[in-house]
Amino acid sequence: MKKTNHLFLKNFLFVCATLITVGCAQLSPQQVAFTPAIEAEGLISGTGTLSLKATDIRPSNVIGVRGGAYTSTSTITPKTPLTTVVESIARQILERGGFMLTDSLPDQALEIQIKELSFETTDQKASIKRNTAVAAISVVVEKGSVTYKNNYKTTQYIETLGYPSEAENEALLNDVFDSVLERMFRDPKLESFLQ
Repeated sequence: MKKTNHLFLKNFLFVCATLITVGCAQLSPQQVAFTPAIEAEGLISGTGTLSLKATDIRPSNVIGVRGGAYTSTSTITPKTPLTTVVESIARQILERGGFMLTDSLPDQALEIQIKELSFETTDQKASIKRNTAVAAISVVVEKGSVTYKNNYKTTQYIETLGYPSEAENEALLNDVFDSVLERMFRDPKLESFLQ
């Protein structure tokens, strides 16, 4: 009887210690490398000249926090400015689609606004955590006195045992960012306006 109680107490203390360790984990800051990979088929196409600009209108460069005991120091930020990432992929897609990019008297001016990129971890059950990423962008195209505007938003999540790893965070954030950009570059109304 004493042996059984001793074994139970030992196991109970081990489980408690494990939960405290997981709950109080100190996670380091993370810089995410964004490398958009969008399938070329079915993207917008057209002709003529375009100017291209990407702006980041988020209130902060911080995407979210990894969690742990010290959330103020476990922030997630992009490794490269998001405007640079967006301009790079947009330039590739637009030029491949037949547009010529120029800042010298273009037929149309295209601006991509980064409105949101966020990451949040919430408790589900026991030590399961739901990690949710949200990305939102807008496109504004000016052609003479006519303007086209549209908004795109995507949400994705993964569930993990404890806090997700850096690789899991990076994969989730890249997936949601790719998804929202792909929605814009496959928008038939945007393509129709540009043509």
